[in-house]
Amino acid sequence: MIFPKYPGLIQREILDDMNNLDLLLLSLVSKNMKKLVSSSQNKRFRNIRSIEYEYDRTDGTCVVYLLDQSKPLKEYYKQESRTVDDIIMRIIEHTKAGKDSNQLNVSGKLIDFRLSDDYKYPVASYLEYDKESVFQSIHNHFLDVFGNSIEYNWEEPRWEDSKDFFIPFIPKLKNVSFCIGLYLDEQFSDVRNFENFFSLSPVAKLIQMKVHKKMKPLNPESKFYQAESIYIHTWKINGPDFVRHFRGRQICVDCDRYEKENVIDFVKRWKSGEAFQNLEYSSINPRGDNQFSPRLLIEIGAKFIDGNKQPPKFDVRQRFDWYDKDTTVYLPPSYAYVVRKTDNRVASVEVQYGTFFIGVWAETEEEFLKMVK
Repeated sequence: MIFPKYPGLIQREILDDMNNLDLLLLSLVSKNMKKLVSSSQNKRFRNIRSIEYEYDRTDGTCVVYLLDQSKPLKEYYKQESRTVDDIIMRIIEHTKAGKDSNQLNVSGKLIDFRLSDDYKYPVASYLEYDKESVFQSIHNHFLDVFGNSIEYNWEEPRWEDSKDFFIPFIPKLKNVSFCIGLYLDEQFSDVRNFENFFSLSPVAKLIQMKVHKKMKPLNPESKFYQAESIYIHTWKINGPDFVRHFRGRQICVDCDRYEKENVIDFVKRWKSGEAFQNLEYSSINPRGDNQFSPRLLIEIGAKFIDGNKQPPKFDVRQRFDWYDKDTTVYLPPSYAYVVRKTDNRVASVEVQYGTFFIGVWAETEEEFLKMVK
């Protein structure tokens, strides 16, 4: 290869003119080339917003996107805005890889790669028994080249289309935020299997779950409850109270039934500071004859703003939708609020169309009341 023979200044000028995909390909050539690419392009790589692993559990294919600041921020947050030009690698099962593969040493592991006219990006392949190790080596290479200051996200946008493949594949990767979708059904309806899966997995950024079978209550210390955000769809099934031990920021439950006493306990424990210290927003939406009435606000000990005044509008960036991460969730206009004893922070509360809402403000009660007009 003639490139290493050029003077350092010429090398840097050549690298500066390359796009991110070409730089990645060059970094795969050798350890020295990886170090050169990383060190010379460090400032440029800070413009990378995130690397997104988009995994399809039905066929084990993972498409890796690199999203930088060339994409407008509003578009960046929309999953549908990703194009083939954003792809830097595809990772597939070995049986689909074809015969024209070459082995490259990636973070100390030999991995089969293929380049063809069909794709402008490299295609890596794995054998099933070695799958996690291949993903780990590739991810470690990304960390070495692009650094650990950017976001790395793992998503399965079409998980609901893969009901027959209900066990998610969650590799142990450093500095990665995992968005997990799953059906609570079959094997997972056994609480031991469910607990074991989450105990062996990294703490999730987002969990979307559809409950199709009853399950015994989880361990209060389960890593499931440590997820930043949880959305649960449990119609026609009276499952365990998934809210009580939640320790993340946002949780929404669409359910067949949710006891009023559990909501009262939920708010009581938030008000005392005993639990839900990280809570930003929650909605609990029971169906049928179990819907909540506005009287619930009195039963949770809410305070009320003067009806002749205008309460402030609560909104927060939602964390449930990986198709558009920039949407905002709004609390229905609320004159009711509760106060946390430990720091005097306020949470707006409301019941609308049978659904209970709570949104936690950053302001204390005194600061909150100054926003009332």
